[in-house]
Amino acid sequence: MLALSTAWLAGRQRPLEDDLALLVEQGFRAFELNFVVHPLDVALFERGIARWGIQITSLHNVCAPFSESLAPDDAYGDNVAALDEEERRQSAGHLRRTAEAALRLGARAVVVHSGSIPMLKADRTYTDMLRAYAKGQVDRATVRAEMRRRMAQRQALAAPHLAQLTRTLSEVCPEFPTLRFGLESRYHYYSLPALDELTNILEQLQLDNVGYWHDCGHAQFQEHLGLCRHADWLERYGERLVGVHFHGMFTEIHDHAAPAVGNMPFEMIVSYLRPATIRVLELAPSNSLTAVVAGRDYLETLLVGQRGHALELAAV
Repeated sequence: MLALSTAWLAGRQRPLEDDLALLVEQGFRAFELNFVVHPLDVALFERGIARWGIQITSLHNVCAPFSESLAPDDAYGDNVAALDEEERRQSAGHLRRTAEAALRLGARAVVVHSGSIPMLKADRTYTDMLRAYAKGQVDRATVRAEMRRRMAQRQALAAPHLAQLTRTLSEVCPEFPTLRFGLESRYHYYSLPALDELTNILEQLQLDNVGYWHDCGHAQFQEHLGLCRHADWLERYGERLVGVHFHGMFTEIHDHAAPAVGNMPFEMIVSYLRPATIRVLELAPSNSLTAVVAGRDYLETLLVGQRGHALELAAV
């Protein structure tokens, strides 16, 4: 079943229950809950499950029923890799409470942002370069050469944050053996994990319920910047794939568009899916409802075709 992330509801003024009713009318029966609905009203979604038979496939950390203020980074769960031990412990608690909410709602997985490197994140010259690239003021070759330099600088800075991340996951994930935790591929180069780093994280943890969550827009952006091929993530971690965030690209660096022909190599992506892979539309609120429904219908056509191909292969 193709779920819709509550990311699409960001900034909407209507009551959440009205938005859910609207989406149910449009044929959506499964949802991923993310920080847009944090603090989480669990009872509201329990009513939705009882009333409409909706399914909650996954929760995207941080998303739980507590109202304490979150640090800017921790709204996205990034403090799971913080060097400050108090911040890391607090973020581990938020991940734990998100997992508890996931169990209450019958979700199968929690999507995890694995942190970032603050020193690199604070460098505004990177975002300035992206803006210039978007405006055609810098060519692709120049951007890719600069990103190679930045990735070399990043390598040494990442190690202590990766150690903190592994510590957090080793504390929290074993407490929830029936849930899967998917470490998401991220958009910016200063975020964790990079392609090779995920291998080391999974090997160190040795936890069956920790795997990979593929964000197709993030992987496509990394390909445009020359960091890796989009397919590298799926080739490397397809066997540990927990779920996928599906969306297309508005431009080379602007993602979360409704799926449409030509705005993402969807055929390649769906070829890596397995029956248990969680499928989520994660769309920007700038997409109209018409575009959201059309994107869902287009993607479902591809998914049905992929299932049919798998059945043909199984029969051979």
